[in-house]
Amino acid sequence: MIKFGPSGTDEAFAAAGYSHTTEVPGFVRDNGLDIFEYSFGRGVRITPETAEKIGLAFREKEVGISVHAPYYINFAGEDPEKLRSSFDHLFASLDAVKHFGGQRAVFHPGSPLKSDRREAMTRLLGAVDRFMNEFYDRGYQDCYVCAETMGKINQLGDLDEVIEIVNLADNILPCIDFGHLNARTYGSLKTKDDFRRVIDALIDRVGEKKTKIMHVHFSKIEYGKGGEIRHLTFADETYGPEFEPLAEILAEYRLEPWILSESAGTQSIDAKTMKNLYFKHSNDK
Repeated sequence: MIKFGPSGTDEAFAAAGYSHTTEVPGFVRDNGLDIFEYSFGRGVRITPETAEKIGLAFREKEVGISVHAPYYINFAGEDPEKLRSSFDHLFASLDAVKHFGGQRAVFHPGSPLKSDRREAMTRLLGAVDRFMNEFYDRGYQDCYVCAETMGKINQLGDLDEVIEIVNLADNILPCIDFGHLNARTYGSLKTKDDFRRVIDALIDRVGEKKTKIMHVHFSKIEYGKGGEIRHLTFADETYGPEFEPLAEILAEYRLEPWILSESAGTQSIDAKTMKNLYFKHSNDK
């Protein structure tokens, strides 16, 4: 079943008088939503005991939870110590999501820094392959890591590069951030057919199974020459993308992704808007 929710707590959460993560699942359910993404963007700093307590609250409300691994993960780096650190950050994120009772950890693939882009991508693919061997050896078969499309031109993580990463192992899912894709292609996602081309590429090249259950981030994003500048809200009328054309494609193809709003401060409101738009076009009402 397709699921919608906020990535992180927003202004409405605070305005309702909430402050603790254990209160999030009730807030999510009260707003007619299904899932939540917990960010470890600046590092995994949570004890197993606290994570278990949070996980219990989510299970009681039957709200799904995913995590976003630290932003500074870079699988394209040349320094062995920094690469080992990237492995450890993602494994720590996986440990936390398991304590939460979830299965999905989103990660940023990396940056070429001063390297040639293709050389950096070759290093990245080799590193992810080694990571996944360790992933299976350490018993994470019940989890997924989700490789995210990135919004800045100088970051690794365009659609083709994410497809390459996803095809390395069964437990890697695409995390398609449509706001990022739109930003790095200077506003290319406008029509239903624009979104169809993205979905068709995924089905053709990573398969229907992974595409059906993919991870999705969605927000409007301001962009410039270098791609992404900043996240916006659905109220913005200058930058895209709009969700409705994608909603039509998701309904037509009967896909069942997790869809997280990454709007700037209105995540729960915009997630509910997306859910309403999807069911407007779906027979699964």
